[in-house]
Amino acid sequence: MQALVAVKADVNKVNNNGATPLIFAAQEGHFDVMQVLVAAKADVDKANNNGSTPLYIAAQENHFDVVQALVTAKADVNKANNKGSTPLYIAAQEGHFDVVQALVTAKADVNKARPDGSSPLSIANAAHNNFTSIVAYLKSAGAKYNTNRIY
Repeated sequence: MQALVAVKADVNKVNNNGATPLIFAAQEGHFDVMQVLVAAKADVDKANNNGSTPLYIAAQENHFDVVQALVTAKADVNKANNKGSTPLYIAAQEGHFDVVQALVTAKADVNKARPDGSSPLSIANAAHNNFTSIVAYLKSAGAKYNTNRIY
């Protein structure tokens, strides 16, 4: 990767799905590659065709160190994908407690709901998930159940 950056390769080039090298690094948890790309001015908020950013994908895959590095690089912690899911929402849905904590610490909006009304708290508490430690943590961070949920 460093060789490509050295010859000024386009670090924001996308494939047919809109994925950038940074998205692939985030997905696979390649922390060192991600650092090289960020240092080469890769766009930390450039989303793929589904609207998923590198931070969203790292949160989904539970790559804690990548999440922290992207937050440090000023990735938008509240940027939602095309379905309205934020990095915090997907981390709560998948039960990734450490990632949830990192995102809340980085000022992710604990009450940002999807268009269907579901929120990080409601998805963590859903019967098929029931991630009680995440539910308790989100409540302690000020999360509220969304009363406008569409069923």
